[in-house]
Amino acid sequence: MSMKDKVYETLKQLVSVPSISGTEGEKRAAEKIFEMIAEMPYFKSKVGECGCENIEGDPAGRAFVWAVAEGAVEAADTVILTAHLDVVDIEGYGHLQPVAFDIEECTRRIGELELDGEARRDLESGRWIFGRGTADIKSGLAAFIEIMRELTEKRHFRGKILFLAVPGEESNSEGMVSAIPFLLKLQKEKGFNFVGALLSECSIPRSEDEDFKRIYTGSVGKIMPMFFCAGKETHAAEPFQGLNPVSLVSEINRRLEENVDFCDAAGGQVTPPPVALKQTDLKRLYSVQTPAYAVSYYNMMTLTKTIAQLTEELEVLAKEAFVRVLMDSEEKRYSYGKMSGEGVHFSDIEPCVMTYRSLLAKVTNGDKSFLKILDDKIKIWKSEKLDNQTIAINIVKETYESYAKKRPMIVISYIPPYYPHIQLDSSSEKGAALIKAVDSMIKYAADSYGEKILKEQFFMGISDLSYTGIGEDEDLDSLALNIIGYGRTYDLKLEALSMLDIPAVVFGGEGKDIHKNTERLNLGYSLEVVPELYKHIIYSLLA
Repeated sequence: MSMKDKVYETLKQLVSVPSISGTEGEKRAAEKIFEMIAEMPYFKSKVGECGCENIEGDPAGRAFVWAVAEGAVEAADTVILTAHLDVVDIEGYGHLQPVAFDIEECTRRIGELELDGEARRDLESGRWIFGRGTADIKSGLAAFIEIMRELTEKRHFRGKILFLAVPGEESNSEGMVSAIPFLLKLQKEKGFNFVGALLSECSIPRSEDEDFKRIYTGSVGKIMPMFFCAGKETHAAEPFQGLNPVSLVSEINRRLEENVDFCDAAGGQVTPPPVALKQTDLKRLYSVQTPAYAVSYYNMMTLTKTIAQLTEELEVLAKEAFVRVLMDSEEKRYSYGKMSGEGVHFSDIEPCVMTYRSLLAKVTNGDKSFLKILDDKIKIWKSEKLDNQTIAINIVKETYESYAKKRPMIVISYIPPYYPHIQLDSSSEKGAALIKAVDSMIKYAADSYGEKILKEQFFMGISDLSYTGIGEDEDLDSLALNIIGYGRTYDLKLEALSMLDIPAVVFGGEGKDIHKNTERLNLGYSLEVVPELYKHIIYSLLA
């Protein structure tokens, strides 16, 4: 059986397990992958060289799968082959939901849905297969599994190969985050020298007539700033006696939503502008009293900006928004006074913007008793199955309400998940070696398969590549203190991450319409060519 056929059969099996993020399917997928690895003759004879590691405290009981293959010549140099095992839901498939995880039946029947012209042409070409998880990302997992099978039989390489399949990438990257200490342990205690990592996200063409594929030497970052706005309550019939925090979040949104000044640019690539993911007041029941609190948080992507730079920019924006709201209110107060004949009493509210780090320092003031109270409440919120984002809002609210000098203010913080931006450092020895291996692979692809592959600096979809290291310019203390729930509900180990230095690239097959009902994979390139290109990089690094 050819490598292409082996990868195809493995892909069919992997896709058939409906490993939707946050469901029991992720657990079953990990079990299936471990079963495939463990039944290989090499791992039958090498007890303890593969495993299924449970994620500590994970409510879904998920696990990541790992396996280490040693070459014929022992060495510390190690290449990581990694991909996530979870997929997004299938609601968009409509009446085809029952076949969304059957690539052959889904491909046969996908034409029953309304397809755009490009999807219809791809279907009719016979070169593409459809189904959830085909492109994102189980084709890469299937290729890595079959490469492990082949290389453990031949073992004609020097060093080690680490296979790593993780859950949760489509949610909060719980799998890769939990694997950070595992990787650090291999590095520090067992002497593994990580010389490269391949993450198998697909290359996605930007137009139908593109005649090339892409390999990415970095990955975009993601951070979620949150604005907690505390106002001054008043009866709805006396609006000028208070300050409605909804006005504050609305003005912040007017200034931040799709604001291109907050795009980050590098290497000819530009991040999308920020967009609000949630904006709401925190009133639980109806009343004619104005809300006490309102909150909003945003999706923001980074290529070069540090949290220190971003915080400074957001503080300026928040202060300007606060001033604008107060000025508008005074103008309306004055106009209302002229209309009603009532005396005008101007507000004594002053703009106040604070980071969560500063607020927490004022509340604790060296006394740790508040943190114990907070931990007890967090246990309750976790038992109620609240998500990390809702718990983050509760934490800021609880902290503000424990502040002795409460006043209308805007509290700026960051909430999970956090993805550091990352790029390959070609000036380092390991980075230069991986770039050399990639360049060799690109030439090999052109010479042997007629495939043109371009290097691009950043993969612009969020990826687990973010957890292979972190830039030296990031202030880890500031990150830890301003990411709400850090160390309590969000277990990203920043210090451990900073100790990892894994040169990595994003490279996979060719896919289209990720997360849509027309998700599909280019069969020939993805299953026949790409596995050979993976092997070329591996051999270049582990010659």
